[in-house]
Amino acid sequence: MKYTYAVLFILLFAARSLDSSAQVKVSYDVPDTSGVVLHADQRLAMVVKKKTVSVVRGGIYSAHGYRVQIYNGNDRAKATQVKLDFMRRFPGIRTYMTYVQPQFRVKVGDFRSRPDAQKMYQQVTNLYTPCMIVPDIVEINNVSRKDD
Repeated sequence: MKYTYAVLFILLFAARSLDSSAQVKVSYDVPDTSGVVLHADQRLAMVVKKKTVSVVRGGIYSAHGYRVQIYNGNDRAKATQVKLDFMRRFPGIRTYMTYVQPQFRVKVGDFRSRPDAQKMYQQVTNLYTPCMIVPDIVEINNVSRKDD
């Protein structure tokens, strides 16, 4: 029995010491014969390229950014009232009402940077108190619309 374990140990050590590393290369365009060749579906390459180009062409995606919080409290009716009031005053800016127990929060805008959010903060700070700039996941819209 001891000899079986010894032989097994020697075989495993010998197999480990051999250069038996294999590399997998994925090639979509140029055939490569120096190793293992993985034949992938061409649609996979299109998906990978589409992911990297979508920001350049334009699109709507989520990213880290900032919003201005204009209400934080326990009263749902008050939160709805603040949201509607803001929507009337600033019709082009999106508003978001969330409930994080036990408080309702009304946040406005989708800003990529803090200075952009600071401009909105200066406009609303006299209308809604207290308000603050908060980091959030925002929607970024890169789609350019042509007006006919």
